[in-house]
Amino acid sequence: MPVHFGQGRNGKMQTVYSTFSKLRGLLSAPDIAIDLGTANTRLYARGRGLIADEPSLVAIDRVTGEVAAVGVRAAALADEGRRRRVSPLRAGVVADLDATVSLLEPLIHRASRFGWARPRVLACIPTDAGQEEQAALEKAVRAAGASAVAIVPEPLAAAIGAGIDVASRHAHMLVDIGDGVTDIAVIRESELIATSALRTACSDLHEAVKRRVVRQSGVLLLEGEAERLTREIGTARGLNLVGDFSAQGRHRVSGRPIVVRVGRQEVATSLEPIIGRIVEAVGRAVKALPPKTASEIIESGICLTGGGARLHGMAELIETETGVTVKTAPDPMRAVINGARQMLDVAAQTDLWTN
Repeated sequence: MPVHFGQGRNGKMQTVYSTFSKLRGLLSAPDIAIDLGTANTRLYARGRGLIADEPSLVAIDRVTGEVAAVGVRAAALADEGRRRRVSPLRAGVVADLDATVSLLEPLIHRASRFGWARPRVLACIPTDAGQEEQAALEKAVRAAGASAVAIVPEPLAAAIGAGIDVASRHAHMLVDIGDGVTDIAVIRESELIATSALRTACSDLHEAVKRRVVRQSGVLLLEGEAERLTREIGTARGLNLVGDFSAQGRHRVSGRPIVVRVGRQEVATSLEPIIGRIVEAVGRAVKALPPKTASEIIESGICLTGGGARLHGMAELIETETGVTVKTAPDPMRAVINGARQMLDVAAQTDLWTN
């Protein structure tokens, strides 16, 4: 028997409608923002917050070729024996499509309340990514479960996440030193008016330290040790480089665990040329700006985001190179995902999604 709602039952109608709306909200998939980085992948779901902040790693079974684990669980597995670890990203872009899908699929599924719901996904990419690299990212995100995709430049998201008023008519400059790429952008009225990118960043610093230790002592540093030594030394400005660090590793030949002494000066020497390339790239970007834009940047300053922003002395080095005041974002490591989550509203209102 059909139910009819009369004029006196508006309250009941509103209650039914409200219940239906809530149920629809529960069953639908939330819009998702993804910062797919070389070192870490961060995922935010609207209404649920930060769902994942995990290493961009996939563990593959050497015998079966099947995925054994992703993210944190993959990082915990030794890169030897039956399983090997794969890094799906290189220099901030997709290097292994299948591994990227394997990484993203369980994370996107985790963000959904029900497995059958396919969310819309906003993903970030470096400004120097070519059309093929953008297509690879979109393909990976769709294959991992997205119903629609919007791709935005990483430095624009980072600027929003850093608290910069990107809609201002006054130009602002952001330098995002990530794990695989250093992305430099000038933003005015929500548009990137100048960009340059250097595929040299934090991972190159860590690799330089690893190579130095292998060359000098024949020891392969354990995961995270090179990053720790890099963080301890930073740009080495104003530091006493006498003495050494102890670091854990494995002998390159025997594979046995070993604690090695690593000289402070040796670490600083290995880092210096890479830091120099990053700083020089920022200097070139500033010098290439038109006079009016350059004067606006001198007034507003340069904002640093990414893991490299936390490197001791980096801001001071860039200030010396450019003559421009440099500040570090409040939460530099999560600036991209914090900005991307705010951009979800814009994506919905302006229909940025590609179906």
